[in-house]
Amino acid sequence: MGLNAPNANYFCLYCNCDAASRWDMDQVWTNTGNSKCTKKLALFPAIDQNNYIPDELHLLLRISDTLMECFFNDLTKKKEFEKQIKPNIEAAFKDLGVRFEFFKSTSSKWNWTSLMGTDKKKMLEKFPVAQFITGIRGENIEVLWREFYRLYKVLRQSQLTDQEIYQFKVDAENWVRAFCRPSQGFINSSLNFGHYRKADVTPYMHVFAKHIPLFMHQLKSKGLSLRIFSTSSIEKKNHSQVRLFFGGTTMGGGNKERTVVYDIMSFENRKLFYLISNTPKEITSRNINADNKENLSHSFNDPGQ
Repeated sequence: MGLNAPNANYFCLYCNCDAASRWDMDQVWTNTGNSKCTKKLALFPAIDQNNYIPDELHLLLRISDTLMECFFNDLTKKKEFEKQIKPNIEAAFKDLGVRFEFFKSTSSKWNWTSLMGTDKKKMLEKFPVAQFITGIRGENIEVLWREFYRLYKVLRQSQLTDQEIYQFKVDAENWVRAFCRPSQGFINSSLNFGHYRKADVTPYMHVFAKHIPLFMHQLKSKGLSLRIFSTSSIEKKNHSQVRLFFGGTTMGGGNKERTVVYDIMSFENRKLFYLISNTPKEITSRNINADNKENLSHSFNDPGQ
């Protein structure tokens, strides 16, 4: 769309909100486009601004990434993290049926397993956050996780009334307010500890609260919904190709002198040819034993089918 990166001061694809105001849910923004961060001409100028639909899958992935990072950053600072907290967190994920572990990077900083969408849904719905952060703050952060998952399920519904969309808008804005709620009270008295900083509110959270409701109304008027435009099937295809060809990453790979893209496209073209030509998905070879005259048949499946 010809704009700067999401970490620019004017970060949003859909409005002129600046980075310092992302947390402010009292400001009103509409899908008028970003006129303050234009870097180049739009790649597809014929596409109307309102037809750039946000992807619900990446909202889930990136916002849950932020929740995980804020949560783990609180814990990795504690001296008992490696011996006590770390194994307990890994065990809690295992109880959910999710493969997860912490590991140290080359800079000795703690990193963790990157989860797929399905595992992140399990985490948001069931992970016992309050077990690892004591007091009311831990309970409130666990509510943040559960509420975000509930809102995500709402935005994926195929049919919503205008009232339901309005309620989603109110709840999403309140969720962002709760996310960056400051500490309340006085020192040496009853103090209600806050959750996270205003600076921790991300561009995805801004879009989630301020623009998703507008797109929900827009799509409803056309008999459409956000889930129709999800890239989940594309992401699943990409994940399958990576696992099939490389078992890891598409970066720096390829067979011999062929590029990664060449290998994948050749594989996809072969599958399309099989489909169009009605080619069988398996072949049967017959081995004839000259001694006992018995025919042995073996079936071989195409690994790409």
